[in-house]
Amino acid sequence: MTKSATLAVAACCSLLWVACATQAPRSGLVVSNVTVVSPERATSLEHAYVRILDGRIAELSERRLRGETEIDGTGRYLIPGLIDSHVHLVVPPGFPSPMTAEQAAAYPDIVAAALAQDPKSYLFFGFTTVVDLVGSAERTTQWNALERRPDAYFCGAAAIMNSQIRYAHYPYFSYGLPFEKRIPPVVDPARHTPEAVIDSMAGDGAICAKTVYDAYAGVTPTVAEVQALVAAAHARDLPVFIHANRKSSQAAAVAAGVDVIAHGMWRDRDEDPGLDVEARQILETVARNNIGYQPTTQVIVGELDMFDDDYLARPELADAYPTAVIDWYRRMRGQLTHWTVNAGPGAEAGPRGSIARGAEVTRFLAEADARLLFGTDTPSDWIYTNPPGLNGRLEMNNWIAAGVSEEKLFRALTIDNARLLQLDDEIGTVEPGKTANLLLLRADPLQGVEAYDTIETVFLHGRPVPRVELSARHASRDAGESSAQTGN
Repeated sequence: MTKSATLAVAACCSLLWVACATQAPRSGLVVSNVTVVSPERATSLEHAYVRILDGRIAELSERRLRGETEIDGTGRYLIPGLIDSHVHLVVPPGFPSPMTAEQAAAYPDIVAAALAQDPKSYLFFGFTTVVDLVGSAERTTQWNALERRPDAYFCGAAAIMNSQIRYAHYPYFSYGLPFEKRIPPVVDPARHTPEAVIDSMAGDGAICAKTVYDAYAGVTPTVAEVQALVAAAHARDLPVFIHANRKSSQAAAVAAGVDVIAHGMWRDRDEDPGLDVEARQILETVARNNIGYQPTTQVIVGELDMFDDDYLARPELADAYPTAVIDWYRRMRGQLTHWTVNAGPGAEAGPRGSIARGAEVTRFLAEADARLLFGTDTPSDWIYTNPPGLNGRLEMNNWIAAGVSEEKLFRALTIDNARLLQLDDEIGTVEPGKTANLLLLRADPLQGVEAYDTIETVFLHGRPVPRVELSARHASRDAGESSAQTGN
């Protein structure tokens, strides 16, 4: 072959290679020409192409990618799915939190409607991962078997009472029971050492451990007892959360070296809402020691909302609760909870003071650049005013109002939660190899919290779900159409 012929063949092969490269086989789903906003990036990536294949992010590129299915992301923002690291997936077990067992048995259709919508409501507001802080392998497996739901993980709960450590796993935990009845009794002391309890949790599949310090519930472990639990958990590579919602309990939590304080610092009775020297010193240590902190501000707002006769008429509830459930809560309002039935004169003053304190705590920690983690404690008690998903969206507003930046909020909702829970190899960023739990929005969440109201599509393990299909309005409409067709 002559030299000129060789060059011609080489040129032809080169042209064919270019053609093949530019006309590569389409594969997977591609979100095209989108702005990627991800917490590991110093700046957003504009005009990006994201390939999703087999439930994962397969490719992220600034060059054009083609897919078997393509979603035009022009003018849109692609972000990681949000993480709520403090929920309670069904307490009391098997029916909505405001109900008694007797009411649940009498109204099975209301129970079914509420429980069917709960996971979709979390998704509607952007939460693709939730962590049940008093969970079990059984309950988590049941949840994750649902078609449309956030991925659920759980913490094992260990209550230390009278120097005895008890594994308080579902289904024992219920807001409808006094605290001492929420946990099983000690039968075999050998199974109630810190090591044995943590081993049981880890064996069940827990990714974290939770304990409690609450003087109002009569649970006041010593610092040494909590330290022993922390040591056992860390030996199994489990982070430790603690329910600690007063100055005294948070001081003990800091001294014990827990990983996360799972509540804001509420007021003691007659305590000023402002932060005194002791409170500031505790919070300064939280920031200095890089202890995770969940302000859970909306749970107290929820307590106050129980006194609002017009609460159930709020339009945003229609996305979180089916119409039939809202109507039932309205009819049964006076029989549902001690919040209104047993409320005395001036009962609203307590929540109002703690709301002010919660804002002060959040502001202080934000200014100290503390390790804020996003968790809502949904539902916080035997009430209907902590709706799934919506509770988280309102918590975001509280953080911003308290002075948390949009960027810090975004990190708390994504990578900071993922890292604490050791899930950052799977979720928390938009990167190749990660699970494709993503949100497509019409606005940039780094520019304003209102962007989270503009979600268009929720991606669950790569499957795109239009947000409108996740709203309780959609479920209520379907239920209405079904009733009309059957003549009911």
